[in-house]
Amino acid sequence: MTLGLRSSLIALFASGVLYWVLPRSFLRTAGFWLKSLWSSLVAEGGQRRKTMWIVVWLVALVPMIHLTYLVRHYGVEVPTLDDWEMAPLIVKAHTGQLHFADIFAQQQEARTVLPKLIFVLSAARGHWDVRDQMMISVVSCWLSAAGLFLLLRRTGLGLVAVAICFWLMILSLFSNAQFELWIFASGFPSFLPGLFLVAALVTVTSQISTGTKFIICAVLAAASSFTLPHGLLAWGLMFPAHLVIGRVRRWRSWLGLWLGLCALCSIFYFWGYAKPGYLPSFAPAVSPFEYVRFFLEFLGGGLAYSWKGHATTAAAIFGLVKVILFSLALVYALRRRRDEVFLAKVIPWFALGLCSVSSAVLAALGRVGYGSSYALSSRYVTFSIYLTVAVIALVTVVATEIVRARGSYRMRAWVAGTCLLLIVSYLIAFQLRAANTLFFLRSLSAKDRLARAAVLFSATLDTSEVIKKTAYPDNAEPVVRNAAALDRLHLLRPPLVRSNRLNTLPHEIADGERASGSCEAVTELEPELDRASGWAILNAKGRPADCVVVAYQNPPDQEWIVFAISDSFAMRADTMKKYRDVDYLWAGWTATFPRRLIPPGAKLSFWALDADAPKLYLLADDRSSAR
Repeated sequence: MTLGLRSSLIALFASGVLYWVLPRSFLRTAGFWLKSLWSSLVAEGGQRRKTMWIVVWLVALVPMIHLTYLVRHYGVEVPTLDDWEMAPLIVKAHTGQLHFADIFAQQQEARTVLPKLIFVLSAARGHWDVRDQMMISVVSCWLSAAGLFLLLRRTGLGLVAVAICFWLMILSLFSNAQFELWIFASGFPSFLPGLFLVAALVTVTSQISTGTKFIICAVLAAASSFTLPHGLLAWGLMFPAHLVIGRVRRWRSWLGLWLGLCALCSIFYFWGYAKPGYLPSFAPAVSPFEYVRFFLEFLGGGLAYSWKGHATTAAAIFGLVKVILFSLALVYALRRRRDEVFLAKVIPWFALGLCSVSSAVLAALGRVGYGSSYALSSRYVTFSIYLTVAVIALVTVVATEIVRARGSYRMRAWVAGTCLLLIVSYLIAFQLRAANTLFFLRSLSAKDRLARAAVLFSATLDTSEVIKKTAYPDNAEPVVRNAAALDRLHLLRPPLVRSNRLNTLPHEIADGERASGSCEAVTELEPELDRASGWAILNAKGRPADCVVVAYQNPPDQEWIVFAISDSFAMRADTMKKYRDVDYLWAGWTATFPRRLIPPGAKLSFWALDADAPKLYLLADDRSSAR
């Protein structure tokens, strides 16, 4: 049991004991005193209330800035996976060959028009740094947070309720549970539909004309549609929310016009559309239990890794709890469907929740063929997280309404106790999940660093196997080809290494200040295959080396020739303990190479690579280097 979990449980248990032990008169007096103190601090219209709102945001900024730092710290300037499908568009844009058909062309199962334009524009200044797209993901969440804060303010909740809800929402939005997307350039489109929906809901709850709301929602819905496949759901959630919230003159005409635009967008979207053959069949004949399991695990993926070794169970439980709370709030809202003031408070949150629920249904129909465990993919957390946000707001609004309707002390105690239990349970699970998923974030960063090294040396060495393991599965040829094209246009920094002579790169001895490490062993795997292993860190950068370069020195010419790079990384708890930095956990490396590449009698050397420069650091050799 972790220290944080143990402390939380002890605090919760102590609070319960005090509640039952202390006299009721004392509790009532303390409660009235605290209420009076808080009321004086947050008095309406006072300067103190403005100060308290600033405090609310200052507290919220802590996880927001922390996550921003993590993305910048662990993000690596190397395209991976879908990023390489954007490379030809960028090359065409810089050579004057880009056409609308290239932008509109189907990518997998989506019309990613907006993401393609962003990728092309991001390289317009002459340098394609994929970390800029990673920061778009972060900025999208910052803007979404601002929109959620406005929606909370418009619910009429008190300052305390808004503060608690907002802080919980921030923890959900800015969590490393989405580790696959935070440091993946092509991950930013997953954050845009949620941002567009929040922006639309802020619009429909504002005091502007229906026509203005219609235009803004139409633009946002179209942008969402041409970002990701599930972005088409925006047409059923944006402007219709305005029609449901309040009385709108000629609402049938507005609805008909909205449906006409939706149909026009759908026709344009599906023109020439073809389902990729490599995807599983839609709605396959599997048991209903598999569908339900996929659905719940999809919605509960945000806390899947809060229970080590039982991720599927944790996700299913959390997903079920969210669905139950959302359903109870929906039932309560249906009972008060004639209360326009109440509907105006809850409809935006139901729209957000239905976006996640609809995404889960579509994912289950389209991906259950991969198995229910596929729902645990961290990239799905971005889509399911808005149900968490919606439940936080809906539970608070409904609880407030119940207390106002039945203001007895007993009812207040039950409502407060239930809400406290939900909050504490969520925070404990969040704390455990945050620690566990940070491990995956560091691992992905280590993989991307190795991918960057493989791309950097792709014009000189055969790094195809490393590329297939780290940057682009199954086929390294598109990466090698596109990297060369980007390099010719000077869009990659640093440029590709064009010589295998080590002297063409800056290099020095790893002295323990800028870099440290060693080669600990070279073993024979097969008669013609060797494997070297060791550890390497860049002390000046506070992280493991991007890779280790292996070179040989042939005695006649005394020149070091690079012939291989490390092909995998490994955990080294000893380096982490030695330098007291958890970022050094993935400092281990191995390099596998054919013995035929080394001339007879040549000596080997091993060099830690800093790909930013690039620069090499000679590692200590803890074994005999003579062959």
